[in-house]
Amino acid sequence: MIRILIVDDDADLVEGLRWYLEAEGYQVFTACDGEACLEVFRREQPHMVVLDIMMPKLDGVKACETIRAESDAFIMMLSAKDGEIDKVRALNLGADDYVTKPFHVSELLARIKAVLRRSRPTEQASPTYKWNGIEVSQDERSVKVNGTKIELTTIEFDLLSTFMRRPRFVFSRERLIEIIWGDDFYGEERLVDNHIYHLRDKLIKAGIADCPIVTIRGVGYAFRPED
Repeated sequence: MIRILIVDDDADLVEGLRWYLEAEGYQVFTACDGEACLEVFRREQPHMVVLDIMMPKLDGVKACETIRAESDAFIMMLSAKDGEIDKVRALNLGADDYVTKPFHVSELLARIKAVLRRSRPTEQASPTYKWNGIEVSQDERSVKVNGTKIELTTIEFDLLSTFMRRPRFVFSRERLIEIIWGDDFYGEERLVDNHIYHLRDKLIKAGIADCPIVTIRGVGYAFRPED
């Protein structure tokens, strides 16, 4: 059974989300502040954390950083703020998605399901992609650069796998959304740019001086390995 931890200091919101998620068949845990979040997270090891940014004792930003340092569990951030910089900050912390309050429960459920679907294992053996120090293992869902594992969010991993699976193919933003999010994409297309920006940045900081993920102006993105 999929385990989900909901963290928010709004008790009514937490109980409402608990009811809907349990009705969908998920096992739900709750916490009302950042410190309680980490305590419950370490004890229950949930598959996903739905995490509010503004909370007492320890805010969602610090909680997200701690969770991402300890686990590859999915993280969905909630915030009453609607600024682009806040969304970028959440994604940079390692969040897999960002939802602005107020929201419809049906939208949140759809986005939770969309994120969880990206983790479904396949029965068939998956390939490993390699290029110039980058190694992507589909089975382990891990990425190494020059032999050292680097931490990517779920979306960053899926983007890198998509690019390396079809080198030199030019993907439009619309095509990347279709491949990675499917019909469950909510938001603006430029969020794709944010995810790719952070993916490039992590690869460069890990030692890939000339990042092979390039922008094709007016079209989209492509993985252009050396000939």
